[in-house]
Amino acid sequence: MAGGMQAVALAGTGLSVRLLDAGPAPVMPTGLCATRVVALTEASQRMLEQLGVWALMPTERIQPYGAMHVWDSTGEVLFDAQELGASQLGWIVENNAVAAAMHKKAQSLSNITWQNGESIVRYEREANGWRLLSASGAEYRCGLLIGADGARSSVREHMGIAGVPEFSGHIAVVCAIRTEKPHGLCARQRFLETGPLALLPAAGDEHDVSIVWSLVPEEAQRLFALDEEAFNQELTIASNECLGALTLHTPRAKFPIHYFHASGYHKPYAALISDAAHVVHPLAGQGINLGLLDAAVLAEEIARAQHRGLPFNHLSVLERYERRRRLHNGSMVRVLKGFKVLFEQRQLQVRWLRNAGMGLVNRLLPVKQRLAMHALGRTGDLPRIAR
Repeated sequence: MAGGMQAVALAGTGLSVRLLDAGPAPVMPTGLCATRVVALTEASQRMLEQLGVWALMPTERIQPYGAMHVWDSTGEVLFDAQELGASQLGWIVENNAVAAAMHKKAQSLSNITWQNGESIVRYEREANGWRLLSASGAEYRCGLLIGADGARSSVREHMGIAGVPEFSGHIAVVCAIRTEKPHGLCARQRFLETGPLALLPAAGDEHDVSIVWSLVPEEAQRLFALDEEAFNQELTIASNECLGALTLHTPRAKFPIHYFHASGYHKPYAALISDAAHVVHPLAGQGINLGLLDAAVLAEEIARAQHRGLPFNHLSVLERYERRRRLHNGSMVRVLKGFKVLFEQRQLQVRWLRNAGMGLVNRLLPVKQRLAMHALGRTGDLPRIAR
């Protein structure tokens, strides 16, 4: 998703862009909602709309939500879009739907070449750029190499930027489910001692929901091994029956959750975006939104340099990009890590203070509005197409 965003955002600069993708070409999903979904913010939706990508996603694969309910054993906060002056709080979209729309848009642009099944096995720094050799024997040269290749980025490794993803202590179990009660366009998240359970309205009808259940490893392994009926019972209990009985709709999948923030975002003629530069806990659904903003800001700084008569790969371009994004992303990494630690605390005094704080936030509209501005993506040094 981030690599496709970067290519499409750069297309307007007139540069020749080549996207080397080791995987197959993304295909627009059909039928049941896929297990992997993202919660897109207002800022992300606006950027995708401005770039002509949003219109390429079928409306039936996009699920807006207008409320969010967060609670634990005794405390709760309810965010309502109308109360906060927004038409909705966000949109739940399948990962593959976003990637497929990016791919389709890229194919329509003459200065983008999106090559699938092409993995890079060798990286060499040259005087004015990089030389890359693929597993197929093809050779590529570029004036700017952008790594959008995930948390264990080989681009980052060859740039010589330090950092190893840190295991968060959680495994995410994801799947689509059917609910007894309608979701009412409300995203829900319950904090449990073993980790947060998110129930997200999914594309389909009012009884389709995607879950992201973050669990300590031994609990994730136990739940993943249960048969379908037993898993349904555990899930229904964990959700506090907020949507009645819950039943599996798709096979379960699981993946480890990591934290990571690179020591830098650039080297001469190279830059990192999205998970190659930073990884956050999915409990607030901010990961891909940060990555899309990275891509838009880097494209904006390249366009700014061209307007000033500077080379698109000038060191000042990469320095400005890093200044605009690293502080914001680093703050999000630390805040979400802090939230996870806070809700894991079992001491009675800490839990009482935490729950009292949630109740206070729920009663103070200005505080809720401030928090919502961050969740909507309305804060920070936004690129023009996100405003």
